[in-house]
Amino acid sequence: FRSELTRNILQVTNQSSSDSRLLNKNIIFNSTNFPPPPPPKSSTLSINPMMVKLDELINKLSEVKDRFVNLEAKHDKFEQFISDKNHYDETIIKNMNDMSNKYMMLKKDVVQQNLFIERHENLFCKLLIPMTEDIFTFISTKNQDKKGNPLDVDLKCRINRYFVQMKKTTEINHFQANDFVTFC
Repeated sequence: FRSELTRNILQVTNQSSSDSRLLNKNIIFNSTNFPPPPPPKSSTLSINPMMVKLDELINKLSEVKDRFVNLEAKHDKFEQFISDKNHYDETIIKNMNDMSNKYMMLKKDVVQQNLFIERHENLFCKLLIPMTEDIFTFISTKNQDKKGNPLDVDLKCRINRYFVQMKKTTEINHFQANDFVTFC
């Protein structure tokens, strides 16, 4: 094809220039001066069944390679997911352990506070309430004249009311302490 095209171009140039000034007399077209064109390739691939099978095999292998690439990408995503999950699981376990430790510390603090409250209740029930009862008894005896009649009736009523309230308090505390012992 190339040689024929070149020949046509050179012939057209030689024939069209009749002017002697433009013609180069030293150049003469000779087709043997040009290399021969490459031989045309025949389609032997479609004729040879072995080559057809090899082409099919190559195509199938490229499809398998593409599938492996997709599988590798999915596998990488899955491994990243598992890695992230393990990291978050470790964080959650650490947080749960921290919460458990804090719960144990709070439980210990609650027990200490209960003991502290119980000591104060014992202090009030065993020391302060009997002391105030004695003080009220002393005040009531001083509130009497020589015949035993109260000097100030209103003071006697208030003191009697205080006595009743203190007895209720001691009974409630005693009752709650017994309930606490039977509950535990």
